Amino acid sequence: MKISLTSRWLLACCIGLFFQTARAQDSAAIYTAQVLSPSSDSVRTQAIGRLAALRIPATFPLLMAINDKKLYLLDHKAVTIDSKPTAEGTYRLYSLYPDNILLKNSSGQPLLLSLSALQTVDIPRGDRLQLSSIGPLLNLYSNDAQKRILAYSQLKNTGDSSVQLILQNALAKETNADALRTGKDVLYGAKLYAATSAPIAKAYIDSISSNWSDNAPQLLRTYASSGFFNKEMASYAAEKAVSLEKRYDRLQRVQNFFSGLSLGSILILIALGLSIVYGLAGIINMAHGEFMMIGAYTTYCTQLFFTNVLGIPQTDLFFVAALPVSFMVAGAMGLLLERLVIRHLYAKPLESLLATWGVSLILVQTARILFGDLTAVKTPQLLSGGWQVSPHLTLPYNRLFIIGLTLVMVLLTYFMLYRSRLGLQIRAVTQNRQMSACLGIETKRIAAITFFIGSGLAGLAGCAITLIGNVVPDMGQTYIVDSFLVVVTGGVGKLAGTIVSGLGIGFFTKVLESFFQAVYGKVFILVFIMLFMQYKPKGLFPDKGRIAED
Repeated sequence: MKISLTSRWLLACCIGLFFQTARAQDSAAIYTAQVLSPSSDSVRTQAIGRLAALRIPATFPLLMAINDKKLYLLDHKAVTIDSKPTAEGTYRLYSLYPDNILLKNSSGQPLLLSLSALQTVDIPRGDRLQLSSIGPLLNLYSNDAQKRILAYSQLKNTGDSSVQLILQNALAKETNADALRTGKDVLYGAKLYAATSAPIAKAYIDSISSNWSDNAPQLLRTYASSGFFNKEMASYAAEKAVSLEKRYDRLQRVQNFFSGLSLGSILILIALGLSIVYGLAGIINMAHGEFMMIGAYTTYCTQLFFTNVLGIPQTDLFFVAALPVSFMVAGAMGLLLERLVIRHLYAKPLESLLATWGVSLILVQTARILFGDLTAVKTPQLLSGGWQVSPHLTLPYNRLFIIGLTLVMVLLTYFMLYRSRLGLQIRAVTQNRQMSACLGIETKRIAAITFFIGSGLAGLAGCAITLIGNVVPDMGQTYIVDSFLVVVTGGVGKLAGTIVSGLGIGFFTKVLESFFQAVYGKVFILVFIMLFMQYKPKGLFPDKGRIAED
């Protein structure tokens, strides 16, 4: 069988490239050995310079460890450490050459060692300066995804074919979705400007559009305005840019809807207990937000208990335990408040308002003395990150959890109020306390139980809010006004009204904040509620019949 001249030439090029790569790998192994165990300082300096000049991707993790001063030896093998230590002060280890992988122990878990167990390899500053010219290339192989994203961005508009090959090699090993999208954007952009025909240019425009990074619309607009290839391709790139921007606007509306649903869920969770207590006792409990704060600090104390007492810091179980504990602790505090203060003020609404306001100030100052001005709860690993629906729409797991928790608590509250003997008694006392007492219902006991449940729900809301913010002594005051707005707008003691008004206020708040500043958005919400209450003074779901007349 005869082989054409072109085929012979291609075969010869492939064979030549194979041997050239093999020689480069052999040279890299020699220079790596000279870096780790040099016969003299000059030999090591020359070896680092040669590795930087060869630009072999397999040596980049080693060179990056040199550049970051994180090069160590473990059993005479080059390793580096993770960016941050664990709670015990140990580090995860990564091999550097010829493979860059996470080291594991005999049980298959990441190998964790302290720095004292490793031998440090000190590289002088003069030797490290030889790597400054290839800094972005080295960071392509960093264990930190943010460093890799920055490195991809620094290689934008590169026309060097060797750099593009390194970029392709790095993208083939990339595991982070954001870094992969950024890297592809840079590579496709370089290929687009190097395109020599309309079909190839169109293909890379389509690739940039389907990849859809943050810079894709701007990249396509720049290409369109430059008229780099021809007017047809410029027009096509401009159309793709407009299409991406329209899709982004649609996704932003979905994101605003989700944010409003999330905020509405938080307001419902907080206002749920307030609505029950306000409807039963007619008490304006200004300390309700502080019960939410108690739930948040209970979650923080539960985390400390698991870390310092049980000795299991790397676990999500503390948050699972904190959910019922925060409910019980906040509920117990609410029961104590009802027994000591509220029980004597049922017929005195103004006095109860001042008394609970004073209690809230005492609780805030007590929390400040015990815990300081700022603490934070570690987000459970299971709830970190988010569900990426599309490149520009990510739904955080912590907010999805809050929405789910709110749904569960609303259902449990509904079954408690409308499908249980206790709920029947609570509704009876809410509608007519004197008649309920005449029928044999212990109204004081029902009031105490209701305060326990209402305060416990606020504590549960505080536990949930630790997922999205810090824990501060006056955190309850941030939500108490909105909670009262939810209760009054929906109708006092009305479960359906609490749900509808909570979702409505949360949704419209986020929508208005997207058009105006947060302060102006809040002002518009307050004005709207004031106008609404002029026409619906008893809320969305007022009482009917003789109950309404009372």
